[in-house]
Amino acid sequence: MREQELRRLPMFFLSSQVDDRPKLLQFLQLMVRTHKLSRCALHLAVYYLDRFLDYYRVRPDKLFLVSITCLHLAAQIENTDAFIPRFSELNQLVRNVYTISEYKVVERKLLCFLNFELVRPTTASFVELFACSFLTRSDFAAYIEMLDECERDHNIQPYRRYGSFEQMLASLAQQLLRLADYTLNIYSFSNDSPSLLAAACIAAVRQVSGVKRWSQYLIGLTSYTEAHVQPYMDVLTDYYYYQTIQNVCECPVVPNNQTLSSPDSGFEESLTENTQLLVSDEVVTVEVETYNIITVQLQNTAPESSKALPEIQSHLKRPRFEDNPDTPRPSKQARFQNEPKGLQAEK
Repeated sequence: MREQELRRLPMFFLSSQVDDRPKLLQFLQLMVRTHKLSRCALHLAVYYLDRFLDYYRVRPDKLFLVSITCLHLAAQIENTDAFIPRFSELNQLVRNVYTISEYKVVERKLLCFLNFELVRPTTASFVELFACSFLTRSDFAAYIEMLDECERDHNIQPYRRYGSFEQMLASLAQQLLRLADYTLNIYSFSNDSPSLLAAACIAAVRQVSGVKRWSQYLIGLTSYTEAHVQPYMDVLTDYYYYQTIQNVCECPVVPNNQTLSSPDSGFEESLTENTQLLVSDEVVTVEVETYNIITVQLQNTAPESSKALPEIQSHLKRPRFEDNPDTPRPSKQARFQNEPKGLQAEK
């Protein structure tokens, strides 16, 4: 992974559509929650999108088309299961405003732009790798001793008291994953090494939780010193407190299964009306008896219908032309004849 991150495409920060990035990021997060995609797929899709918009200027009405195509490609790389949503299913959240042929043309454009080098590590990849090992039992013992000293000398408890090391590790791992998602909102981090950002997330979550933020053990784990992660950790810590204050001050959002209004993206519709999926914002951690975190999803799994196993397996593999049932099987073409006018290379 450390070797692969050196081959990531560089960012030159030349895009004139940076103001649209928060809207597109919010839209991608909504798509990931709706279709139960992985956190790594979201981070990889943002990597594709940032590089593409840094090189091309896309017509405003085609930005969501490019975003959905990036997410579709990333889901095929990062999702461990075979249930990758089709273009027709992803198109429902934009009310089928794009055609299947447009998606396929943009997909070919993206593949050629990326030179078919799609497997690249992200911050989420490294964070999920470190999630089970960034906290040690000696850290837990020092943390409990610090709490006991504060209660004895000052009669206060500045941080949460955990009943066991496993409980503390599970709780801090959730914060670590949230901080990894916060790195997507900081555009200046787009060109930094994902492994360095993951190390900064570890330092930040330990800092805000009352644990010693860095140690010799973490240097061996991440190969970064405290001086390396300090600048990124300060930014992430400030952003974490900013988000915490915002969540406390804001009113509760509309409950699940009701119409969601997103004024930034311009879409106002019920997610369950067209997609028939249940969206949940809760973070689920799957653990084994030793409390090692195996996988972390962005939401609860929606209730599955009582389909027979052979029927489900029959949909695992399909020809790509089935995305558009009205169109016969396409013949292979080497040239992009129907390329959307919205994609124009910047000179």
